[in-house]
Amino acid sequence: MERKLPKIMASTVVILTFSVAGFAQSTDKRITQKSVSENGQPSLITFNDKSSYKEADYNTVFKEQLGLKDNQSFSKIKTESDKEGFTHEKFQLYEQGVKVEFANYTLHSKAGKVTSMNGEYYNLENVKTNPKLSSQAAFAKAIAYTGAQKYLWESPEDAAAMGYEKPKGELVLLPAMEEQGLERKSDKVRLAYKFDIYATKPLSRGDLYIDAQTGAALFYNATIKHLHDGVHSKGTSATAKNQKNNAAAMAFVAANAATRYSGTQTIQTSLSGSSYILSDVTRGNGVQTYNSARTATYPTTNFTDADNNWTAAEYNNTNKDNGALDAHWGAEMTYDYWSAVHARNSFDNAGAKIKSYVHYNLVAAGYPNNNNAFWNGSVMTYGDGTGTGGFDILTAMDVAGHEIGHAVCTYTANLAYQKESGAMNEGFSDIWGACIEYRAAPTKSTWLVGEDIERRSGHLALRSMSDPNSEGQPDTYGGTYWVNVNCTPTNNNDQCGVHTNSGVLNHWFYILSVGKSGTNDIGSIYNVTGITIDKAAKIAYRLESVYLTANSTYANARTSGIQSAIDLYGAGSAEVIATTNAFYAVGVGAAYVGSTDTVAPSAPASLAASGTTGTTTNLTWTASTDNVAVTGYNIYQGTTLKGSSTTTSYTVTGLTASTAYTFSVKAKDAAGNLSASSNTVNVTTTAAGVTYCTSQGNSTADERIGKVVFGTINNTSTGTAGYENYTAISTNAARGSAYTITITPSWTSSVYSEAYAVFIDYNQDGDFSDAGETVYTKATSTATTATGTITIPATATLGTTRVRVSMKYNAIPTACEAFSYGQVEDYSINITASGAIVNEEIVAGLVETTETSSFALYPNPVAGELNVSLSNNTGYTFRIINTLGQQVSTGELSGNPIDVSNLNTGVYIIELNNGSKRIVKKFAKK
Repeated sequence: MERKLPKIMASTVVILTFSVAGFAQSTDKRITQKSVSENGQPSLITFNDKSSYKEADYNTVFKEQLGLKDNQSFSKIKTESDKEGFTHEKFQLYEQGVKVEFANYTLHSKAGKVTSMNGEYYNLENVKTNPKLSSQAAFAKAIAYTGAQKYLWESPEDAAAMGYEKPKGELVLLPAMEEQGLERKSDKVRLAYKFDIYATKPLSRGDLYIDAQTGAALFYNATIKHLHDGVHSKGTSATAKNQKNNAAAMAFVAANAATRYSGTQTIQTSLSGSSYILSDVTRGNGVQTYNSARTATYPTTNFTDADNNWTAAEYNNTNKDNGALDAHWGAEMTYDYWSAVHARNSFDNAGAKIKSYVHYNLVAAGYPNNNNAFWNGSVMTYGDGTGTGGFDILTAMDVAGHEIGHAVCTYTANLAYQKESGAMNEGFSDIWGACIEYRAAPTKSTWLVGEDIERRSGHLALRSMSDPNSEGQPDTYGGTYWVNVNCTPTNNNDQCGVHTNSGVLNHWFYILSVGKSGTNDIGSIYNVTGITIDKAAKIAYRLESVYLTANSTYANARTSGIQSAIDLYGAGSAEVIATTNAFYAVGVGAAYVGSTDTVAPSAPASLAASGTTGTTTNLTWTASTDNVAVTGYNIYQGTTLKGSSTTTSYTVTGLTASTAYTFSVKAKDAAGNLSASSNTVNVTTTAAGVTYCTSQGNSTADERIGKVVFGTINNTSTGTAGYENYTAISTNAARGSAYTITITPSWTSSVYSEAYAVFIDYNQDGDFSDAGETVYTKATSTATTATGTITIPATATLGTTRVRVSMKYNAIPTACEAFSYGQVEDYSINITASGAIVNEEIVAGLVETTETSSFALYPNPVAGELNVSLSNNTGYTFRIINTLGQQVSTGELSGNPIDVSNLNTGVYIIELNNGSKRIVKKFAKK
């Protein structure tokens, strides 16, 4: 049974505003900029020429800038220099001689002068450092909490191979989270024993913190970093050619190796006795690949070859032994990448030996299958996979680069394996896997992770950095697939989504490397010019190795990423602009604001109005472009500014019934430049509208509606009120057509039994009480989704009306009630006349028409302009929908081509509608 730990550690940075967005105000004339964490302590300070701080002045710097107290001290733990001429000195905070966990601060100097400082600091008061429990008693608590059948210290030979000893317990002060609203008002710590617990069955390794006063388990920071968190079918066993390594002196030599995934490659081996083994003594302190031989152990058993020609005939066997050649070559290429590109000597920058163990049996270690690989804090470990339905042996190059990347993280930022810091830990590993693969095997798919090993139906790879959504990851902070990090980290929730939310950092790196334009999930319109993968990697490495700390968040990453680009390429450089705007593109922070940007965005196009009522109308338009980034749109009623939007839609409210209005839109950028006006649209509101009854849940603390999918409505709701008005979100639905509705509940912790009802005001009379307007109900259930079919009756009134979705604890809700637990959400539906609809559903309830005699769509595939030919195109509007059911463009059919140049490559749906007729067709964007 999974036990949950209390939520601890600061994980969110609150950025205050000074003259430049993202920095806190400071009266110190020596400071250029200051970022603060949510506890009010500085996380990054940069100094100007007025500062006289020198490297040797670190005690003065800490006292003046952090307010270091007399009972606190910083001890220097590492000094490194880089080729840009900076020296980086990392310090550890102690309170009354006891280490404060995660409290590291780094001073960055150039030519002996401190230029910046960053890290985590805790303002501590009245700290007690005398434990009630002995380390032995705390260790017993740690063992009871872990509950494993076997531990590594019980196998001395394997423990020696890992350089591991039975933990004695280190007394530390562990920062604790105290939430008051959204900000942490004070810093608190708990005296704790820290134990490096390595269990071998079931397999786990991590630092477990036991309260030194109460014996409670406070926090678990996983050391074993898996390639992914999913599981598949059970693996098979086999044997491999091996022999025991002897202590004889070994001569090294180059060899050809027929790898499983990368063809024949040159590797370094060593002669041991009369056989050659996968041991390279030319790189650092060595690269060696061992054979675990389908056991859950780490023996010194080698793969061997008699003539040092490692051929496919010998190793491409049912045992998948050629996977060991990939692991060995991948480790060598990983070492070379870090050495040649970043001047780093192995993962620890001190030449550490890279050990890889192939044919490790995860099933014997307590896992359900062998579909994984991991870094265990000491060595690389590879499962054999299960083949069809799972993965092939997990020794592909980007997997090796990924896992050894976790070791690099340990020796640099040491990002805590939970929430946002854990997601970035995973993201950096994917980044390094991509960079290593790009350098050593440029013909491979750089932006796919694990494509060589993928054997699951419907998947191209384990993850995609170019399109994270395609493999269930978010490409935007807080967007589709984002896992809420306001949770207690456990194995069951992947430590609050570390393998999922890493997609945001992955996509940032992709955009920074190759560039991209579009609109993200939170409505921000961006246009980023790529700077190449080589420059992006230098910025990412500096970000990870110089600036990030254990509990850094995405907000920290943005601030420090920009600073990294400034260090490398200079303030205001194209690289700084791209770094800033790439973060903006993935929903982290604002777009770059440059004092010299005088280029206005292009004018919005195809402005159209729909769903007009007596008091409201919905405006949509085609996105503008800009040389830096479009940050939003101004909406004008006549010449009067009516409002603004960050998306390509806006609901105008507060209108008078039966009144004519004229609207237009202008785009704006971060520098305040306004575009030319869009086309104007004329609207006449309807007669006075109807008023619907109220309905709500009185509490959503335990359960609420998490998502509603109906037609093109695909709304992931984060609202926590008992009633949420989403009537600005709408879908078209044709008379006589059937549509699927799916309601996904969201539970805070415990799973409760919920019932559901959906109501549609078909005759638009302002109530849901007419026959047939209760369109769907589901009795109480603990199922993770509620799904049903709704058929629009032929008698439904054409036009926009209301849809009400209700979820109630333990009973089916009615349309107009207030109930104790649950939630109500209202949406809109535009009922249209039935069209000539045939064939199978292709997306979001839309199916292609078969009419071709009076209709043509060309060219198809299309690159820039899509032509629509109709015998009579009067009164038609169009909308374009992607394969996820998301509307990406709308407008009026004017006889001119439709500009689709901004769409990404893929398949789309275009729907034409004049209120009485609907035409739906597919087209491909090149």
